[in-house]
Amino acid sequence: MKWNSLKAKALLAAASLYSTVAMASPDLGEAEQQATNWHAIIMFIIFVGFTLFITKWAAKQTQSAQDFYTAGGGISGFQNGLAIAGDYMSAASFLGISAMVFSSGFDGLLYS
Repeated sequence: MKWNSLKAKALLAAASLYSTVAMASPDLGEAEQQATNWHAIIMFIIFVGFTLFITKWAAKQTQSAQDFYTAGGGISGFQNGLAIAGDYMSAASFLGISAMVFSSGFDGLLYS
């Protein structure tokens, strides 16, 4: 291959452009470690503990498989409707936000 050919010049230009881009990096400066957010950690532990407490309490109320699947017949139509609506909105928002991020990039998170 002759170095004066068009292919050789294009290869040389691409290699120099690639190496320039590969060496470019932002100047981030010196990194600082943030203080531990103990309030958030404590609130998370309280939330998880409360959820486990409710789960244990509800498990004691269930005596059979029929109780488990029908909640012992104690759920009204309104409560069941709220549960179905919440489930639908949760799934729709999860899929909708994923679609927005796919179609418009990171800016799709603005709608979440």
